[in-house]
Amino acid sequence: MPWSPPKHCPAGHPPFTDRRCPLCASKAKAAADERRLSARARGYDSKWQRESKAFLALPENRLCACGCGQAADMVDHRTAHKGDMRLFWDRSNWQPMNRRCNSRKAVATEGAFGRPINMGGGGFEF
Repeated sequence: MPWSPPKHCPAGHPPFTDRRCPLCASKAKAAADERRLSARARGYDSKWQRESKAFLALPENRLCACGCGQAADMVDHRTAHKGDMRLFWDRSNWQPMNRRCNSRKAVATEGAFGRPINMGGGGFEF
């Protein structure tokens, strides 16, 4: 494994070897989490739990839409609804996904975890 010299943060934090300064990254994530509404406020309530469970129970929705062959354990919105409740409840915008694949898609296409949005899509065409 190649070795790289420690990097230095402009904010004066201790040297680090990761891609980003861990102290700056944790502050950015905390700030993003603080701005985000609760899951219930975003529409993920008991009605959503009931409907998504019924959607995943359909035989054609048992496997992840990315093609990895894993069992789907959550419903993903193909196009991020960003608070649009009509798009949120539009079943043609739903797809079955595995949690790991969904997280990877979110990071690549929606700028999850405080990262900027990748306008190129990251190759996630489902």
